[in-house]
Amino acid sequence: CTDFQTANLLRGRKLKVQFLLFTSSNPSCGELILADDGIKNCSFNSSLETKIIIHGFRALGTKPSWVEGLVQAILHTSQVNVIAVDWVYGSTAAYPSAVENVTQLALSISQFISKLLALGVSGTSIHIIGVSLGAHVGGLVGHFHGGQLGRITGT
Repeated sequence: CTDFQTANLLRGRKLKVQFLLFTSSNPSCGELILADDGIKNCSFNSSLETKIIIHGFRALGTKPSWVEGLVQAILHTSQVNVIAVDWVYGSTAAYPSAVENVTQLALSISQFISKLLALGVSGTSIHIIGVSLGAHVGGLVGHFHGGQLGRITGT
């Protein structure tokens, strides 16, 4: 299992993004999707819908406690891929520092989605769920994909 990173006020500004995959066969254990060909070598099922969860500002550099419950709830009701975007590094320290990372994070997620699309995943099967500052990121990702993604939920 791979868990969320932790950061602190002194070393939490630089953006480090991880993509953690959760599936119905492994709902409580995040599988780290490595860059490049990592999607092909993991449990990702390109025939299923994909939900991408993006957390927001993390003042103390800790894992968002609500992510695990949301992942469990989604997988309890649907057979889908759930990808949690861990950007604890980059979302910690002063709020303006986290805001400065929003565009770069949205570009990273957009590149990740482009890899999914290259594997044959339908853009309309992708649902982005962003919370707080993560909702702004989700909106930018949707913009970068020209409004062609299935759904974006921001809270």
